[in-house]
Amino acid sequence: MKKISIIFSILVSFSSFSQQVVTKKIEPSILRKIVSDEAIVDKALTFEDKNGKNYLVATILQNRSDEWETKTILVQHYIEKSNKELVLLRQITDKEEHCEFDNDLQLLPESLRITDLDKNQYAEITFMYKLGCRSDVSPITLKLMVIENGNKAAIRGNTIPRGFNFAKEKVADGSFKKLPKIIQDQANKLWDKFAPEF
Repeated sequence: MKKISIIFSILVSFSSFSQQVVTKKIEPSILRKIVSDEAIVDKALTFEDKNGKNYLVATILQNRSDEWETKTILVQHYIEKSNKELVLLRQITDKEEHCEFDNDLQLLPESLRITDLDKNQYAEITFMYKLGCRSDVSPITLKLMVIENGNKAAIRGNTIPRGFNFAKEKVADGSFKKLPKIIQDQANKLWDKFAPEF
């Protein structure tokens, strides 16, 4: 019985591991083709799925004056064609403009997951970011995105500052509700983990 339990545990672990897509850092020569010199690179990863070679790049652009700051987040998913041409499959962009306080637009890099949970050979790219302009500990906008083969699904709401009784907001769009349950479950767990702050 003990041997059977050990074998079962190994099989479960292997199954879980197989749903994670192996990633590597993008080579600088490729990254220079995608990213402008002014951008701050948060993530730059390459991986393979049914589309072949994929590139995921997340950057932040900042524009400052003496009185305000604008930040723009840009998440781009490219695939490489047989002739080495890079084709943009999906782009997510958002911004917090002319903030006179603390511009808190930022990718939550630890939220990034690249998986194939539904085992359709197309990777799911799941990530979160927050954005807002604030001078206190009030909630700001929080977004979770799931990209798969150029399709996008999202949850939108707000952060949850600990120790306060702010209203919680969390709304999944129609595309998210159509995702396989296993992908929704991972996304909801990520939301529960990263929505609380401070």
